[in-house]
Amino acid sequence: MLSARACSSLANFSLQHVVWGRVSPLVLQTTSVTSRPASTKPLFLPISLFLHFQTAEQFVLELALHSETSDPCSCAMISTANIIKLFVICSILTSITNFPSGFTNSSVNTAVNELKRFINESYTLRGWNIDETGFSLIRSTTLNCWFVAQVFGAVLSPIVTDLYGRKLAYLYSTAVMTVASALQYVATITNLPELLIVGRSLTALCSPLSDAALILYLQECSPIEFRGMFSFLGEIGYGSMCVLGMVMGMNGVLGDSLPRLLGVSIIPGVFSILFLFFIPDTPKFLMITRNNRQAALKSLEFFQGAKKENEKLLEDYLREANNDDSSKRSSIKEIFTTWHLRHAVFLACAVLVLTLSFYPILQSSTYFFISTDIPSDIAEASSTLMMVVFTLSCMMGTFFIDRYPRRFLVITFGAISNFFLCVFVVCAVMAKYAWWVKYGCLASLFSYAISFGMVLGPISWFVAPELVAQRHRSNVFCLCYAINNVLIAITNFITVPSFDIIGAYTLIPLFIIPSCLCLVFIYFYLPETLGRETHEIVASMRRKRMRDVESRDSDSNLEKY
Repeated sequence: MLSARACSSLANFSLQHVVWGRVSPLVLQTTSVTSRPASTKPLFLPISLFLHFQTAEQFVLELALHSETSDPCSCAMISTANIIKLFVICSILTSITNFPSGFTNSSVNTAVNELKRFINESYTLRGWNIDETGFSLIRSTTLNCWFVAQVFGAVLSPIVTDLYGRKLAYLYSTAVMTVASALQYVATITNLPELLIVGRSLTALCSPLSDAALILYLQECSPIEFRGMFSFLGEIGYGSMCVLGMVMGMNGVLGDSLPRLLGVSIIPGVFSILFLFFIPDTPKFLMITRNNRQAALKSLEFFQGAKKENEKLLEDYLREANNDDSSKRSSIKEIFTTWHLRHAVFLACAVLVLTLSFYPILQSSTYFFISTDIPSDIAEASSTLMMVVFTLSCMMGTFFIDRYPRRFLVITFGAISNFFLCVFVVCAVMAKYAWWVKYGCLASLFSYAISFGMVLGPISWFVAPELVAQRHRSNVFCLCYAINNVLIAITNFITVPSFDIIGAYTLIPLFIIPSCLCLVFIYFYLPETLGRETHEIVASMRRKRMRDVESRDSDSNLEKY
């Protein structure tokens, strides 16, 4: 039964929206009140409501609270020409960020023989003969130094993005990564594997800063109705650069020459620096942090075009700042001592845990396929093709990310990805009993790449920024980034040696069980963010917290009697 308050709220809501002839964004999870009639996707509505609310009363109360702040004319229209312009800018930005990381990591994966030759020849020229164990140690250090350096880079990133702005952070990280690319090239022509490790580490150190700047640009420059779609570009860019790196790393392209393979990345870096000089900082940063209304308006006009709603958008930015508790700079201590910020970190990390299985597949899928007796040429071609499929899946995801609830997408595709990992384990174990079962390993990982690319990979990176106010966005994102890289480093380091010992069973304790636990946590606590401003999302989290506390207090009082 619904309480009197809920019944009253429902009556008020019904009268409001019968007049308007449509349902609010929270109900249909659309991007704006005016964007779609109430009849759109009627079969999807019960599923989304079931995943979003645990009780009918909670649904009605949340609906009424949201409808109080919903404005039927709140959607700031942006012309098609400006959408295309913003899309091009964001696409270039995501290429600038992802080229050093995606290209560098995937190219050395396919050029594995050339990397082995480089390491062996370098130490032979010094008169050192290294055995297979020594080679494995050096190769592992060369590959995994990336994730270790990223942890330290993630700690420094919020300081730069908050103090000096998103644009300067982007310029600095891109310049340093271009210099690091030059170091890697010099390392290959001078036979210095240690310098190659230094170059990769330096690139990885600045990679979180570039990633943070990209996510903040995508989140803070996009109209709210296109925020999810543009945020998907980050993962699309990463997949595209990985595909480019894998193709370039093949022997028939540049894989037979490590200097040419690593030297080619210097050229895009130079053009990237030139491009970044001509774009302004984000309008939200200029308005909220710099308190420069004129510069913020110019930035908004640069990214979204000149329109009459721009002044109202600037007022909305100020409202976001005013809803925050303090004007001081965010700190890690404040994040861990403030409930809704700490809760946002837990939720974002839970979503990121669902993505951990992707990284060993990215780096070692060829090895996994060969381990199940798939011919090496088919295994290598399949790994490259899988990244192509992953990138295309990311592109497909942009068509529905802003049409369906985030919660529904995360939970559904998280479960689907986990299911295909289980199928891979079963097929890998059963492959020794029937020759055709090994191709089930190919099918399961391809299906995993599709489900991961369509939703889970792209959406995982903008969960954290959507859950917190602008003041905390850099710190929360970089904290989650650092935690995720620690987990990636640990799981990546364990996966291949464990795979050698116990085979595909490795995936069960490392990825499948933790993902199932995180899905349960996400189901109970992740709020819906689609079509809602940050201050609305934070208010929703706080209201749920208050309801949980009231419910526990009520239960404890009942137990006393």
